[in-house]
Amino acid sequence: MKTTLLFLAISTALLFDAPKAQAQDKMSTEISYNVIFGPVFPIEGRSSQLDGRITLNDTTGVLEKLDFEVPLNSFIGQNAGYLAWVGNSWTFPDMRFRSNDITQKGDTWIVKGNLEFRGRNQPVTLRLNRNDKDGEIVLSGNFSLNPRDYFIIPPSIELVPNNIPMELTMVFEQPAIASEEDS
Repeated sequence: MKTTLLFLAISTALLFDAPKAQAQDKMSTEISYNVIFGPVFPIEGRSSQLDGRITLNDTTGVLEKLDFEVPLNSFIGQNAGYLAWVGNSWTFPDMRFRSNDITQKGDTWIVKGNLEFRGRNQPVTLRLNRNDKDGEIVLSGNFSLNPRDYFIIPPSIELVPNNIPMELTMVFEQPAIASEEDS
């Protein structure tokens, strides 16, 4: 089975020219949130089960695509099941992000895309900083999850806030970038 998966991963990478990287299974790859009010307090959670994928330009190494997903039941912390409850994790177990536009402004990468939560998609903007060091790409930043946007009829503000600040850090192995001489 591992050979088949490895073959599929290699053949897929060869089929699409751009180098792709998968977030490493490290405790430093994580997503977290902290809600400042709600039906219980404090509400905070963090998950190291964040599964991120990036695509880089094969000659320049510029970030071209970013996707991630995280199981809602994987968060631990004080009342961490809150996000799974709000996200209806029985029916929709994962939160997923798919980028559709990435621009660099100074040291910050603005990543626009769609966040799937509660089985619905809404546009979200991530603000990330990229640090390359010791053969790794580290993307860290934040975005705002507006859970009330994912309900057909928004729930009471006492139960679900307008905004849940999310922080994330993803660590990737630095893929080999083709030099211009190799082209």
